[in-house]
Amino acid sequence: MQCSDLLKLVVEGKIDKEIGAYYDCFLSLQHFLRFNVALKLKRKVIKIGNYVYFDLDYDRPSSFISGIDDTTGKIFTMPVRMCGIYYETEEEIRKCMGFDYHYYEKFEYATNVKIRIQGDLVMDVIRAYDKKEELFKYINENKENFRQLWESFVRAELGKNKEMQNAEVLIGTYQELMDFALNTRVYKEEDRKDVIKVVKLLRMLENDILTIAKKYGIEVHNLYEKPRSSEPERYKCIRFLDIQEFARKLREKKAEELSENFDNFVLNQENTVKIRIGHYTTPHEISLTGVITDVVEGRRVNALILSPQKITVKHPEHGVNEFYVPKPSYVQFRLMEPF
Repeated sequence: MQCSDLLKLVVEGKIDKEIGAYYDCFLSLQHFLRFNVALKLKRKVIKIGNYVYFDLDYDRPSSFISGIDDTTGKIFTMPVRMCGIYYETEEEIRKCMGFDYHYYEKFEYATNVKIRIQGDLVMDVIRAYDKKEELFKYINENKENFRQLWESFVRAELGKNKEMQNAEVLIGTYQELMDFALNTRVYKEEDRKDVIKVVKLLRMLENDILTIAKKYGIEVHNLYEKPRSSEPERYKCIRFLDIQEFARKLREKKAEELSENFDNFVLNQENTVKIRIGHYTTPHEISLTGVITDVVEGRRVNALILSPQKITVKHPEHGVNEFYVPKPSYVQFRLMEPF
């Protein structure tokens, strides 16, 4: 008997053996036990396209979908939230599982398409463009979506910029002297004089800081703080520049000034990479040429694919699959989410 026949028997209610007799038809112990739960707790069983939907009703944590894995020919069983199966269509089932198309089907590769690549591995096409330049335009207009990449660029560019190197010395020194003055405990007149000496040194830096601020159109605000003392009412507040606000604004201004180099930075990050997603004992290993932009270890990886290419996916159970990405794209690889 083929494993697909077992699903047919379940739908028809004609299983005449203990389910354990069919153990070898399942992808793993996990899928076998899920199938057991689905079979024992089902309220309704529906054959929809190539899938079987076990409806466990709304008061259970999940319902289940079973089908035949295309690479092994064995049965998988996936827990899913209440799906809203109204018309009993395969489109509803796929939406419930979190994808639109299987990798081997014919479809239009475009923005927002979700493609099942292998087993429970899905590639979401977040953006797809006909030209690389269009993808770079999207990246530059949505830097907040590429925070790690942008921050790496900013650190690299600002770190080698002579003006910023000098400014960071001023900022760091000013902050250090400010902290020293505010953390000096004032008990007697001699302590107060020591604080004044430090503040005078700090004042020597302010002209240079304000000159930089003027050049970049940065408004520098003042802070007023008292030194540490058991009798703070005896002492006046000391004026300081809000050096951290100045530093933040300067870095932002300088980064924007240097942002014309961002495209080249991204291009230089392009490498042949291997991405592993899934349980560490049986991961999907994805090979591609691109730029990794975000990683949630074992669960999700975002990547820029800058040119058309064939990606390869290996898995110890599912074998090797290949999929052609026809356009420059921003994609996310993830596992199907059961809950």
